[in-house]
Amino acid sequence: MKSRILSKKSLQIAVFLIVMTIVNLFSSNVASAENEESSEKPKQIDITSLSSMSLEQAIEIAINNSIQYKIDDINIAHKEEALRQAKENAVFLGDAYGTERILNNRIIKEVRPFEAEIALEIAKKTKEDNINNLKTNVKKAVQNLLMAQIEKAIETKRLDILFERYELLKGKLKQGIITENDLTDIEFSIENKRMDIIKAGEKIERAENNIKKLLNLPFDSKLINIKENMKFELLKYIDANKAVNDAINNSTSIYKLIKDIEVKEKILDLTGQYFPETNIDYITAKYNLEDAKAALDEAKINIEVSVKNSYSNLLNLRDRVYLAEKYIAIVGEKLKLAELKYKNGLITTDALINAKEALINAEYQRYTAIYNYNLSKIDFEAMCGLNN
Repeated sequence: MKSRILSKKSLQIAVFLIVMTIVNLFSSNVASAENEESSEKPKQIDITSLSSMSLEQAIEIAINNSIQYKIDDINIAHKEEALRQAKENAVFLGDAYGTERILNNRIIKEVRPFEAEIALEIAKKTKEDNINNLKTNVKKAVQNLLMAQIEKAIETKRLDILFERYELLKGKLKQGIITENDLTDIEFSIENKRMDIIKAGEKIERAENNIKKLLNLPFDSKLINIKENMKFELLKYIDANKAVNDAINNSTSIYKLIKDIEVKEKILDLTGQYFPETNIDYITAKYNLEDAKAALDEAKINIEVSVKNSYSNLLNLRDRVYLAEKYIAIVGEKLKLAELKYKNGLITTDALINAKEALINAEYQRYTAIYNYNLSKIDFEAMCGLNN
């Protein structure tokens, strides 16, 4: 009787110790996750104290306010718990009888924890991907805002040119050189240009709202001025083949496919220990492995094509910037020459206005070329993991 009581108490103590060990392990995992989160997340920025902010500060605010960031942390904690559970299942797995059950037990012991480790790493990589995507989107949104502001400034300059022409035509009308219809045409052009300026202002508002959305700021608040200019910064020289390798190494989908192959290799190896190559289970495991390898090869080829096309497009856009800069320099010299000739009475006011308008158009073409290059560069850097 005493021995039975002692054995029952011993069993209760053993169960209690096991439960306490699991609780302690879970607590340490949560604590480590919290420490990791505090070390990874950017420092908090007091937005109310800012009169303006840099692009880097805008990105930090976006990350700090990101709902996806919090969701990713929850997902990582979930995957950590799933890994703990997989390891626990492997440890406390009972004996099995029969070939299929023995094989299934070995998969649970040797493969499922490995799969859980992969799932955890993918969750961490996905979090990094989401952060980098957010960085990319903020950078592109700021470029969109800058371009919208430039468009409004350009349209305002074009309106000034129209007013100059209007005053000139009023003088010609008094002299009887032109008709009322000619003056009406330019008045119509002036009104259209005013509408273009209004549309440009609406485009600025949309761009600002997009930035507020990315930074998770209230839409009814005034967007803090972002200290950034539309500038041409050449991408540092990078070999196309190296860019492909960087993109492949930076790809979470490639990592997932590589690890999927490793999992299927383990399953095939275990299956081969219990079944001959003619068995349907072995054939299925073999097929799954080969299918995974083919998927990896295809994914790598797709990335290579995408990176090389993107890099080639980036070089073409770079050359367009070079051409635009050369053109604006030529047009600028022509305007200086036109101003000199005008002072000496060698050209008409019409010719001078045309030269001014040509420079405005050349400025717009240059900004457009830089804008297109910058967007392509931002995407290319993100693809190759250069914006981390």
